[in-house]
Amino acid sequence: MEELDLTKAESGCGANSASVRLLKFWLEVGGNREIKVIAQKGSQEEQVNMWIDLMSEKGVKLVDKKDEKDKIVYTIFLP
Repeated sequence: MEELDLTKAESGCGANSASVRLLKFWLEVGGNREIKVIAQKGSQEEQVNMWIDLMSEKGVKLVDKKDEKDKIVYTIFLP
């Protein structure tokens, strides 16, 4: 399973935002697969949740969400 660790880069707006990085990752790895996304609690978590909600109309689905101390680990299906 492909993995995107958002905690390894500075979050913020623009090209480094979690939502933009998720879109780029989706383009790189392609669809029809599940991916693992690791986000810090707080703003990264909010950005990932919002991205999943917005992209659900495109077929993105939240498969699993685990709380691991200071991180959230998502399993997301990309169509």
